[in-house]
Formats: sequence, C-alpha cells, structure tokens
Amino acid sequence: MPVTRRTQLLMDPKEYRCLRALARRKKTTVAELIRSAVRATYLEAEPDRKAIVESILAMKLPTIEWKRAKKEIEAARAGIP
Repeated sequence: MPVTRRTQLLMDPKEYRCLRALARRKKTTVAELIRSAVRATYLEAEPDRKAIVESILAMKLPTIEWKRAKKEIEAARAGIP
C-alpha cells in the first residue's frame, strides 16, 4: 500500500454537518468525500484539447470570413437587420 499523508482541515460546523449527512447517505466517510472532490476538481487529467479541436475540424462546419462575421455581429448589436 502506498504511503499516505495526513492533513488537517478546519471547516465551518454547518458545512461539516452537511458533509457528514451526505457521507451517511452515500455510505462513505467525510474523508473519502473530500478526497473524491479533490481528485475530481484538481487531479483529474485535463481533456485532450488537440483531440477536441481535431474532432471539431472533422465536422467540416461552414466557415465565414472574419470581416463578414464582424460586420454581422456589429449589425446585430446595433439592431440592424
């Protein structure tokens, strides 16, 4: 088993009670809820941006010239049809 580290976390009592109630409903511990939240929020691998861009480009979406797009955006903001 890998070596683990202990840490101390100070929480607002109301927040702790809410976490404790959630842990009971999920049949787990407050510590595991916190570890799961940390993993999901900070440690999960970021999406593969290159693959996402390639997928979007593979869709062969229609393109528009930037000058025309800018003109249409400005006209829409001004309320011009």
